[in-house]
Amino acid sequence: MIIHNLRPRWENGWQAKRHEAAVVANRQAFTEISHRILCSYDTDIDELFAEIDHCLAINRSILQQLEDKCGHKLTDEDWQRIRAQAQHREARECPICLTPLSMGSDGPGEPPGPGGGQPCRETVLLSCSHTFHHACLLALEAFSWGDSSPFHACPLCRSCYQKRVLES
Repeated sequence: MIIHNLRPRWENGWQAKRHEAAVVANRQAFTEISHRILCSYDTDIDELFAEIDHCLAINRSILQQLEDKCGHKLTDEDWQRIRAQAQHREARECPICLTPLSMGSDGPGEPPGPGGGQPCRETVLLSCSHTFHHACLLALEAFSWGDSSPFHACPLCRSCYQKRVLES
């Protein structure tokens, strides 16, 4: 067997020239198509930066509204009113883990577990008057936003909130 017979046929003669011409034609077609695509885009940099600035201004406005709504600190009187709303709601279990809540000695909570066998878990009251186990809410906050977000949304009503741990 002769090794030179294993080379492609077009390496010898007119077929090599034909193959090379096809490659050059394909490159020219690709270059032309690429040029047409690039020319079809409007690349006005000033307009692009103006649009980015506009979007940033809208985002800043939304964040300012959120901070105005959620950023003020609640007073003790506000927390008493919110706690009364939560007691009126008579939530008996954590909406996250569905186990009984303990609302403290003056709350509507039942003894934890059947016969009081389970240890009491800290309950947290949100400014929207929803109540959760503190550990459940912390886990949900870490899962949904991480620790970087200054505002969190209530898992039930989606309003931003402040929270206060209730004393047992």
